[in-house]
Amino acid sequence: MLMMKANEFGEAVGANFKCSSGWLDRFKKRHNICFGKICGESASVDQSVTNDWLLQTWPTISNNYSMDNIFNADETGIFYKMLPDKTHKMKGETCSGGKMSKERITAMICANASGTVKRKLLVIGKYNNPRCFKNVKTLPVDYCANNKSWMTSQTFTDYLKKWDCELIKAKTKILLLVDNCPAHPQVHLHNIKLHFLPPNTTSVLQPMDQGLINSLKQSYRKQHLMKIMDLPEEANPTKAVNLLDAVNMLSVAWESVSKETIRNCFRHAGLVKDIPDGLDFDP
Repeated sequence: MLMMKANEFGEAVGANFKCSSGWLDRFKKRHNICFGKICGESASVDQSVTNDWLLQTWPTISNNYSMDNIFNADETGIFYKMLPDKTHKMKGETCSGGKMSKERITAMICANASGTVKRKLLVIGKYNNPRCFKNVKTLPVDYCANNKSWMTSQTFTDYLKKWDCELIKAKTKILLLVDNCPAHPQVHLHNIKLHFLPPNTTSVLQPMDQGLINSLKQSYRKQHLMKIMDLPEEANPTKAVNLLDAVNMLSVAWESVSKETIRNCFRHAGLVKDIPDGLDFDP
């Protein structure tokens, strides 16, 4: 398209010009243009809805809560055995692979706006008692199961009620932001004020979607690849990771997400104002 438009401009001014691939490469380099994939859902979000919510609704909701007591939670699916689908190769070489593993678990991630509290991950698998959990007394995550390994309204309710009991004992009240999916029902709680984000705005307003989930997955994939590199050459890389390995690596990945990353994601979502580093801040 750029080459065609350049030729049109050349004809319009009467220049003897024929755009080539070399000219296009130099043009992109000169103007710092790069090629990127269109992805994400943020472009389809009604900005007037998000702006009104941030300016009118959010200050009222968050008025009585410090950033230490404002939390966001979200789930993400993780294909914990899936190998990369890209690699380096010699020119002319053909790359082929087997069927990609679709074994999936769901992880629920929750943290506060100041980054000082990262809740233990809730991991949802397909089996209540996987064979790899045999003789394992404790896990670094909270684990539950259902036949779809998805978040359900019952799992969500149980998770919140257990957390609510912990907060009652600690005499602490919090605000929890979640999206309004069917798996997130309204739950009667004492010390948790549950608030649902406006429909179809989570790609913009939800802090977890601003980079936290991506950071977690990048760290997990790095650990996964490092584990594969330690295997003997004849070993099958698709069998390098079992569910126990996955939950352990996810826990390490979650620990590696920094406080600054969490703060920046809340700030990018518009829930926290820009402030100088090292200072306390208000919503």
